[in-house]
Amino acid sequence: VPGPDPPTPVPAAALRDREAAGRSSPGHDAEGAGGAMPGRPRTKFSTAQLQELERSFREQRYIGASEKRRLAAALNLSQSQIKTWFQNRRMKFKRQTQDAR
Repeated sequence: VPGPDPPTPVPAAALRDREAAGRSSPGHDAEGAGGAMPGRPRTKFSTAQLQELERSFREQRYIGASEKRRLAAALNLSQSQIKTWFQNRRMKFKRQTQDAR
């Protein structure tokens, strides 16, 4: 008796479509509840951390690797948190400057 058939390969596009169908857009959860994403919880920055981040942002909107390391060590945050904060702050700056027009 022959064994089970080997799995047939699925095209990459079909896999992407299947994965995308499994994800819902932010604010459009199937349950309707705004459940938190798994992973790291949202960082609550202290006033001192925010002041230093804002000061650094005023000096330079894009942060270099050495400055990112320095800020991460000084503020007891990860380099990833620093990078994400700068990305978000640039978007906030962009919205503010567009709204001002």
